Amino acid sequence: MTLEAGPYFEPDSHVDIVSERPRPPFAWIPRDAVLVAELLTPLLVIPAATVITGRVDLGVVVFGVALFALLASWRLSHQRLASRINATGTLFRRVCLSYAAASAVSVIMNEAHMRTLLVVAVASVPFLMVGHTALWAVERVKRLGQPKKRTLVVGGGVIARRAISVLASHGEYGLQVVGVVDDDAKFTPAELGATLLGGLADLPELVREMKADVVVVAYSSGDQKSMIGALREAMAEGASIWVVPRLFELGWKGSSGEHIWGLPVMYLRSPALFRPQWALKRVFDLVLTGIGVLVLSPVLLLISAAVYLDLGRPIFHRQRRITREGRPFELLKFRTMRVAEHKVESTEWAADETRITRLGGFLRSSSLDELPQLFNILKGEMSLVGPRPERPHFVNVFSDLYPEYSSRHRLPAGLTGWAQVHGLRGDTSIEERTAFDNYYIENWSLSKDLRILLRTVFACFRYR
Repeated sequence: MTLEAGPYFEPDSHVDIVSERPRPPFAWIPRDAVLVAELLTPLLVIPAATVITGRVDLGVVVFGVALFALLASWRLSHQRLASRINATGTLFRRVCLSYAAASAVSVIMNEAHMRTLLVVAVASVPFLMVGHTALWAVERVKRLGQPKKRTLVVGGGVIARRAISVLASHGEYGLQVVGVVDDDAKFTPAELGATLLGGLADLPELVREMKADVVVVAYSSGDQKSMIGALREAMAEGASIWVVPRLFELGWKGSSGEHIWGLPVMYLRSPALFRPQWALKRVFDLVLTGIGVLVLSPVLLLISAAVYLDLGRPIFHRQRRITREGRPFELLKFRTMRVAEHKVESTEWAADETRITRLGGFLRSSSLDELPQLFNILKGEMSLVGPRPERPHFVNVFSDLYPEYSSRHRLPAGLTGWAQVHGLRGDTSIEERTAFDNYYIENWSLSKDLRILLRTVFACFRYR
């Protein structure tokens, strides 16, 4: 598709509205330097607390590492417009979540220094606030001296016209409208204030040709299916997607808490595997699993000895399962059943409860039989959190019965998952488990992983 120059925009030109402004003060400060300083703050509390107290506190270490991971994940994934106050609330929630994780570890390890942990958590807040405010200020100043992000508006009605007008008159948002996309615009280009470039089907190609950085969806005459397909392709082209929610006039509090001069918008995150912070998930897995293996090594040895005395060798049960992208691997569990008198086919459910020993029943009910999967995680075959893996035969059966089942394999299989912490394990609805797993994949974040792990730990301790 070739774009022709219109009365409001020439495709080959890049109008820099603010290029002639004087260089703003503090514009020389590198944003990345401020960002790194903010992210290092949680890690600096570890040596600071060690020097002050004269000891290494495991709870403080967990707090610092968890807060660093959560802040890094947030900063790498969250697209901000101009909402500093709402972002402050998000910052505070991550401090509380990190404190909860550190407290859980301290309780499990019988740490006697809970007061130190609380002081560290409270003391970190003002330092993080200073870093957060400095980062926001530097970003805002730099926006005044940089070219605006090229923006396509989807929609041709009242809301689209309002968005175009606001972005034209409020340069602090850093967005420059370069065209409108809609199948049946209600207003003319002159009334909208921007050129109508094409319909929804043209959006992905327009993102490429116009080199658009941002797409703002301000209602549209297109049908929902076409809209979803077009936006997914636009995200694949690298565009950030902001959506004005319908019925926002009745009151809207989106998860991002952002707005464009009173017009609420929510940010559509790209798929988990394509986000910069995805690499942190593997680091998160290795660090927490490594700590878990060290902390739980006495428990692992005790269970191994108990299984050996109860059932003999082998101690571990190995079973072929499916993980990310349909790859097979051998899942490890502690044995909980006596050897079957006949060979159990891989297409059968292990329903013979008489083979389960008393020890095996306890291990299953408390999920302690799953602990050897920590070694699957260290090998990279699994993750701490993700859809639970299934045997190849049942993957094929469920994929035929439920069209969305195969979408679960977009991420690595997990030791625990969003479905499991909602009670969907064992003999429960496959359709519901699939829905929960895909919801987790579409809304993945490190903070969600940490919440799922905490809920899993508390669920296991109910059996103590």
